[in-house]
Amino acid sequence: MLGRSPVSSQRTGAGSRRWTPSRRMSSKVLAALALALIAMRIDLSQGLSVGYAVAVILIPVWFPVIREYSGARTLFVVGFIALGSGLWLTEVAKSTHAVSLGQTASMTVGLGGILCSVGVVLWARRIISDQWVAIWFGVGLLAGVTPSNELFYLNPWRFGYSFAITITVLALAQRSGQRWLELVAALGLTILSTLTDARSSFAILLLTVILVAWQLRPVRPTRTKSAVRVVVALGLLAVAVYNFGQAAILEGVFGEATRDRTLAQLDLSGSLILGGRPELLATLALMQRQPTGFGAGTLLNPADVLAAKSGMAAFQYDPNNGYVENFMFGNHVELHSIIGDLWVHFGIAGLVLAGVILFLLLRGIGVSVTSNTASAVLLFLAVTILWAMFFGPIYSNARALILLLGLAMIHLEPWSSGRSPGSHALGNHVLGSDALGSNPPSGRSALGQRRLSRLS
Repeated sequence: MLGRSPVSSQRTGAGSRRWTPSRRMSSKVLAALALALIAMRIDLSQGLSVGYAVAVILIPVWFPVIREYSGARTLFVVGFIALGSGLWLTEVAKSTHAVSLGQTASMTVGLGGILCSVGVVLWARRIISDQWVAIWFGVGLLAGVTPSNELFYLNPWRFGYSFAITITVLALAQRSGQRWLELVAALGLTILSTLTDARSSFAILLLTVILVAWQLRPVRPTRTKSAVRVVVALGLLAVAVYNFGQAAILEGVFGEATRDRTLAQLDLSGSLILGGRPELLATLALMQRQPTGFGAGTLLNPADVLAAKSGMAAFQYDPNNGYVENFMFGNHVELHSIIGDLWVHFGIAGLVLAGVILFLLLRGIGVSVTSNTASAVLLFLAVTILWAMFFGPIYSNARALILLLGLAMIHLEPWSSGRSPGSHALGNHVLGSDALGSNPPSGRSALGQRRLSRLS
């Protein structure tokens, strides 16, 4: 996969004559700026942000690139079918439901912006190395941190800087080319999460630490590994970390306040997940009531809300607390999971899109871990989005989803004529160097790329 054919070499040679130093530098600056603006999320109106606008303007630049990534065309085709499905379902629902034009615009623009932004990340990987893609994205995340709500002042790390600093620190550690430094950085962030009442972050970072440490083990060159077995092992590992984390919380490792809150959630439903994320119960109830979804701008009617509440109440959760009416089903619909949000707004096509996202994510991570080339930042993003697929809103996880999909997709063939003389890596290790500062390959990274070539 990583070897060059005579034809591709000729294309690259022809392309290199077109890539003058000034054009290379201007492309790198444009890529860095676009990534930072997408990550900053400077909101304009109705779901549109400055970053999304830039991604749309750059369609002529990134659209030709998507054919070079396995699964990218499927993602975009299914994604834009889902957009049409959301508008159609909204039109159909007008006879029985109120419709919010603001929500229609927000959800449609939001999903379209995510897809276009993924295209920008894929294009940026042709211009600069993967770690610099993550670094510039992290710079944008840091620049975009604002004290926008009261929770920020209660816990600035958990509700403000945590994600941005984690991405930036792990990307900088990856930039060093030293896997042990990535492990130390992830471990330090895990310890910090225990001191800031961040249960989810602790579990996500602990999984990241374990997976990075796993790739440091000696591996026999002749040993064959399966990406499918790696994904199954990740699932079992996640269950083990969940049980360990719950035990640690109940022992008071995270403090008495976190312990008391966790005990209350366990007493409520018998499960920390169902007690802490009751929106899942509402989603399942609504799916039973209307399997086809509701539409991008459709508001739930009283019968829909009652069905959602009944599903939550069946597990001893009291839905009459203002949260359901105001946050979940006020002037919008929010099911607090990427899968739920895609389904309720875009119907069956939204569910298919969620399935495509899961497949691309698991395949990319499985291949990377199997070849020992998965970086800490890629693993952190993967675990974050796997959690958010079931328990996190699409809006607050949009930037993590954009960066992960862009980094996890597997390249199909050697870089073609549009590629500047830079570098490419799946997850961690880099071949070549670029003006923004990527490392030449070490012996370990070259070995990882040879393994990846055999696996692909």
